[in-house]
Amino acid sequence: MMSIHISPTELFNTLMVSSGTMTHRIDRLEQADLVKRTPDPSDRRGTLIQLTNKGFNLIEKAVEAHVANEHRLLSVLEEAERKVLAQLLRKLLISFEE
Repeated sequence: MMSIHISPTELFNTLMVSSGTMTHRIDRLEQADLVKRTPDPSDRRGTLIQLTNKGFNLIEKAVEAHVANEHRLLSVLEEAERKVLAQLLRKLLISFEE
């Protein structure tokens, strides 16, 4: 399992929720043993959030289910149609990044 640490502030800024909402969510995830809080070595007052093995395994299962669902949804398209869809989605994504 890859170990990634992120601060609660980075989480709530990324997810665009309030700090109170993020604290509540982290509390619930910690109670479910999906994440753990660790001291921030670069800031004595701060904490970092890290996935537990249980949390990582849950995310792996969710990603697998998501990919399987994508395959199911796209299975109605022929290969040429999937290529056109990929080109159109790429164009749309580029427009968002500009």
